[in-house]
Amino acid sequence: MHIRVRPQTAAVIALAASAALALAGCSSSDGSGAAAPKPAAAASQSAKPSAKATGAPLGRDAVDDEVKSSLRAAGLDPEKGKGSGDANATKNASVVDWTAVTTTQQAEWALPRLGEQLKHLGWRETAPQSYEKTDWVLLIGSTKQSSTVNLKSGESLLTVNVTYLGAG
Repeated sequence: MHIRVRPQTAAVIALAASAALALAGCSSSDGSGAAAPKPAAAASQSAKPSAKATGAPLGRDAVDDEVKSSLRAAGLDPEKGKGSGDANATKNASVVDWTAVTTTQQAEWALPRLGEQLKHLGWRETAPQSYEKTDWVLLIGSTKQSSTVNLKSGESLLTVNVTYLGAG
């Protein structure tokens, strides 16, 4: 049996899968590293399909500016992180990524503030730590364990991943 998947749907599936892998072992708000249980109402809400975001299309530079603005508002310095979408000074038109190693305490403090600032800028929360604006999907998170970065005790890897899904 063959199932045909639209490219946009495939991108969402790939983004969700990579986020799940990257955020394995994410810390809970109590710092235990265990996933926080979802209330029944929140779990049923997140399972419902969301309405398509509306608004004028955003360019990559505008999204990059909003990410940097949100990071500053959350008490983080965008220049202390690394953007993987800017390799060799050539911007990938469909990706804005930012990653930084910070203290676990700072990461746990900054994540909710980052989410609030994103909502203030018009990003719609579609699931915990997941946002959407026009044809862009944004995921934020932190983890205490990473296969790509050696983290010391008390450090976390903080990430912001934004992907353009195209007009759908």
